Amino acid sequence: MPLALLAWVGCATTVQPQIDPAFAARAYTPGRIAVLPPDVFVVLDQFGENDPLQSAALGQQVSAQTLQAISDGLRRRGYDVDLSAAWDGIHGPDGSVLVGADEVGALARSVVAFANSSDAAVTGPVAAPAQIAPELAARVGWATQSGAVLYVNVKGVVTTPGKQAATVLAAVFIVVIVAAIVLALASSKGGGGHATPNAHGGTRAPAVGRAPPAVPMRAPPRAATPAIASRTPGAPPVGGWRGGARPVRPRGGPVYVGGGVNVAVVVPIDEPVYTHDGNVGYEDPMFAGDEVYVSMTLVSTYDGHVLWHARQALDLEANRPEHVSRMVDDFLNTLPPALPPTPTPAPAQAPTAAAVPAPMPAPPAGP
Repeated sequence: MPLALLAWVGCATTVQPQIDPAFAARAYTPGRIAVLPPDVFVVLDQFGENDPLQSAALGQQVSAQTLQAISDGLRRRGYDVDLSAAWDGIHGPDGSVLVGADEVGALARSVVAFANSSDAAVTGPVAAPAQIAPELAARVGWATQSGAVLYVNVKGVVTTPGKQAATVLAAVFIVVIVAAIVLALASSKGGGGHATPNAHGGTRAPAVGRAPPAVPMRAPPRAATPAIASRTPGAPPVGGWRGGARPVRPRGGPVYVGGGVNVAVVVPIDEPVYTHDGNVGYEDPMFAGDEVYVSMTLVSTYDGHVLWHARQALDLEANRPEHVSRMVDDFLNTLPPALPPTPTPAPAQAPTAAAVPAPMPAPPAGP
């Protein structure tokens, strides 16, 4: 129980993002944010063999819930939201391709390259924020009329009631074995504790049996579960920036541009390493628990600079919608709210007849 409490406290820490100082100071803010489809990797940990089809179905469910929670959360913070981006590209109202599927995927891989770097582990204001694929970010901004693009990567494991019961039984079995060994050692010491004389008049200590070392129980590794990402259509873009002129940031920050498709890459599910088009590896341990690893990155479509980024491990159950909403809220609560829209001055209008003063009567004629 103490170990479980320490693990829960470690996973329940507050999200600590890194942020562009000008964005934090509210010198400017994007008025509209384009949201890429979330990359969601979820393993449904079952007793015995894990069913990849059930994991895929759960991943689709979590992806749709995450996208909806992000859209709702951004709107509550005052942002307009564009959901027109999909993994097959961004299309115009007439169906024409504005940004191709390969470009959208390359932008996601560029964000992943940043999220996996040591630069992403920095928290607080960043003097020279990293740049992520400036040309690709600008194309997405043009296609969606958005000042920033948000990319979310989620991976985690959900244990079924059957696996939880098996974990409890295994723990009870180990406790019983350890108790039996302790009792055997205690009885052995109590039964032969007196020294006996030997042939030379001395004494010899009684023999004490040694229990064999316990062998840790570990299940064989399971096959990796493929990535699942939702494709949700959205409303037509109508965005912009707020807060005056776009800032000129200091140059010199690292630039991240993702490479080609790497379908063979496998990342561990219990480490802050992410992938877009690869797989996650899960060893299916005996004592498993529910956990999710989340990375969110907000990129300026003006110059590709990272406006806000956070990554965190959370002790949540991804198969529960209220936990997904809590996961998104934990992150978006650290995002600065949008500036209010600049009021547009009303055009000058001609005065109405009621507002025009009546002409003064002519003075009476003299005698």
